[in-house]
Amino acid sequence: MYLMTAHKLMLAGFICVISLALSCDRPALTGNGVIGSFGGVGLASGLFNYPRAISVENNGAILVVDKAGRVQRFNPEGDFLFSWSMPETTKGKPVGLTVHNDGRIFVADTHYHRILVFDPEGKLVGQFGTNGDGDGEFQLPTDVAIDDDGFIYVSEYNGNDRITKWSPDFEFVKAFGESEVLGKRLNRPAALAIDRAGILWVADACNHRIVRFTLDGKVIDAIGHRGRGLDEFRYPYDIDIRDDGTVLVCEYGGDRLHWLSPEGKSIKSWGSSGRELGELSGPWGAAFGADNSVYVVDSMNSRVQIIRP
Repeated sequence: MYLMTAHKLMLAGFICVISLALSCDRPALTGNGVIGSFGGVGLASGLFNYPRAISVENNGAILVVDKAGRVQRFNPEGDFLFSWSMPETTKGKPVGLTVHNDGRIFVADTHYHRILVFDPEGKLVGQFGTNGDGDGEFQLPTDVAIDDDGFIYVSEYNGNDRITKWSPDFEFVKAFGESEVLGKRLNRPAALAIDRAGILWVADACNHRIVRFTLDGKVIDAIGHRGRGLDEFRYPYDIDIRDDGTVLVCEYGGDRLHWLSPEGKSIKSWGSSGRELGELSGPWGAAFGADNSVYVVDSMNSRVQIIRP
């Protein structure tokens, strides 16, 4: 046993503040591993009007878009940093956002049938897509994924229910997933993610399954069916993949998170329905953070919970 000097105490506290992942892990607030929560109902900075999508930036900051048409940035501990709003919101609000490796932020501006591209300061720097069902057109785009070569993949529904592929310069390349996939057409593909092996994972929400494609659009397989057990899903609305290949599925209709192996086998699940901390109500999105933490958009509770189950 020894006495720590004031200088060492100050240094230890500073390290704890700047890096949760390095030291001073926060204790669990619930028996199922919640280590933090932020948000609440409202339109002020740091509050949410039904949050619907989340993405983690390269520096660990958290981006959340809500039904007020705002993108808000938080530090990893959930403190509000900055926000900006969509240029138009009268027709509807975004449901998806993705961070490019170069820091640009791609937002699925769903009800305007386009993808908007922002720089990290929230300045609009590009867009692509128009309303329709032809090449280079969208109907209600839901999410964006970007591969290692910079090609862009967009999911959409409302009749199109397909994936479109675009060049790094926003030129249309091809569409796929429009015919039956293992007996069923895609039905509201709600989210996309690409793993290190170059496989595109699609949350086929209303078919209660995950469909995997090559980046050229060939079907690999489909995982799961409707239910509440392992290897089953209820309206998967989001999907994220960690560097080690672990897959995270957020089930809007199941009020839970579901971990899969890189091969698509169920590992574990977390969550139950409710309003208390450690419970979920209509979770729309989830993303891996640092040090095995997970951020889940608890939409109907207007908050983000941070868990380390």
